[in-house]
Amino acid sequence: MSGILVTGNNWLGDAVMSLPTLRSLKAMRPHARISVLSRKSVSDLYAGLPYVDETIVPPPREKGKLRSWLGLVRDLKKRKFDTALILPRSFSSALLAFSARIPRRIGYAGDGRSPMLTDAVPRDPDALRGHRVLYFHRLLAPFGKPPDPAPPALEVVPEADRWAADHLPPGRPLVGINPGATYGEAKQWYPERFIETGRRLAKRWNASVVVVGGPAERELGDRVASEIGSKAVSLSGRTSIPQLAAAIRRCALFLTNDTGPMHVADAVGVPIVAVFGPTDWIATPPYGPRHEIVRHPLDCSPCLKRVCPLGHHNCMKRVAVEDVLAACARVLGGAA
Repeated sequence: MSGILVTGNNWLGDAVMSLPTLRSLKAMRPHARISVLSRKSVSDLYAGLPYVDETIVPPPREKGKLRSWLGLVRDLKKRKFDTALILPRSFSSALLAFSARIPRRIGYAGDGRSPMLTDAVPRDPDALRGHRVLYFHRLLAPFGKPPDPAPPALEVVPEADRWAADHLPPGRPLVGINPGATYGEAKQWYPERFIETGRRLAKRWNASVVVVGGPAERELGDRVASEIGSKAVSLSGRTSIPQLAAAIRRCALFLTNDTGPMHVADAVGVPIVAVFGPTDWIATPPYGPRHEIVRHPLDCSPCLKRVCPLGHHNCMKRVAVEDVLAACARVLGGAA
C-alpha cells in the first residue's frame, strides 16, 4: 500500500478549508494510506475524518528545536512515504519532506523552496484570487484531474454532542458569538459591540448566547458573556475542536470575526454573520451559502495586517451594531 504524507495547516481556519482537498485526495487514491502531519492544536480536527487514516503530531520542543526536528525527520523516513502533499507554503514544510527523502514532493512554488519540490505548482494570479478552498484544491493537479471540491464538512461525534448538551443552556434558541481572533487584534470587532449585539439578539429572539474562542481568548470570552448577562454562557478556551463543533452546531446563528471557529460553523452548516475588516472577504469567507459578510469598504482593505497602523479606527470602527443586527435578521429570515 502506498503512503501519502499530507503536511497539514496549523491554523484552524486553513485546516477546515483544506478538508475538501483531503477528501478529493482519498477519492483519487482510494487505496493509499493518508497520514496528516499537524500540530497538536488542530490534530483533533484531522483525527475524526473518514478519509484520513492517521494523524502524526510532531514531538514537543522542550528538548531543543533542532533535536525535535531531527527526530521527526527520522520518524518520517522510517514510514517510507511515497508522496508528500505540502499544504502550507512555508520553507520549513518543504525542507522537512525533502530531508525525510520522500520521493515525490508536491507543493506551491516560491519562497525559495521550489528546488526541494518534485512538483512545484505555480502560484499564479488565478490561485491567489479565488477562495482558499480552491487554492488548496489546486495542489491536487499533479495527481490527475481532481473531482470538484465539496464544501468543507465536519461530522459531530456522539461524545462531543453529549458534552455540548451538558454544557449549553436548554429551552431557548442558541446564538453563538466568537469575539476573538487568534491572528491579531486588527481582525477583532469591538468587544463592546459584540456585547450590545448579543444583548439585543437575546432579547429580540428570547435566545441564549454561547460565547466561544480559543485558549488565549478565554478572558475575553468570559468578559463578553458576563456583560451580556444571565442569558449568556462562556465556553471560550474550554473546548476541544470536536466539542467546539458540537456546540456551534446547536446554534441557530453564529456571529463571528474572520477566524477559525467561523469556518467550523460553516463546516457544520450553521448560518453565519461574519465581520470582516483587514482580511480578504474573497479568499477566506465561509464557503457555504448560509452566510453574510458585514464590512465597510475602504481603499486600504484588505491590508492583511495583524495590527492596524491607523489605530484600528477605519474598517472595524465603521461597522455599527445596527449593521450587524440587520445582517442577522437577513440570514435568519427575520426569525430565530
